[in-house]
Amino acid sequence: MKRQNINKNKLVMQQSNNNRYIVLNTIKNIQGIRYMELKRLTGLSYGTLTYHLTRLEREGSIRAVRSARKSRYYTSDVDDLQADIIECIRNRICKDIISMILEYGAVTLDGLAKALKKAKTTINYHIERLRARGIIEGKRIGRYIFYSLRDSSILDRLGALLSS
Repeated sequence: MKRQNINKNKLVMQQSNNNRYIVLNTIKNIQGIRYMELKRLTGLSYGTLTYHLTRLEREGSIRAVRSARKSRYYTSDVDDLQADIIECIRNRICKDIISMILEYGAVTLDGLAKALKKAKTTINYHIERLRARGIIEGKRIGRYIFYSLRDSSILDRLGALLSS
């Protein structure tokens, strides 16, 4: 009877490690993934997923960036600026704005609104999000504000992230 319990415990431990491996690999492949998307992709229950996320976070394998209403999960090698960039480019409009800035160097609100076929208020909202995170900056030239990347280090990080 005791031998059977030991084998059962080993099986449970192997399954637990397998689940943790699945969670970690999913986070590695989809940086900035949110809890519900992670739950859907892994097929784990709430309790099991929460347990493994907590364990991985305590081990230092992942980190969670929590805001008012959402948590995003990243591998531990992702710094704050990369996390901000990843969060922004997971939004289609922000990704399109950044892509246009990369293509043209500097763009105006009017130019973005026409090219993306979105309202100026929508574009302005996303520009302000990008500015608040320190990803882009605006320079007034005459009556227009030209938006560009804040510095060249962001360009290096964006290249890899946008291609994925």
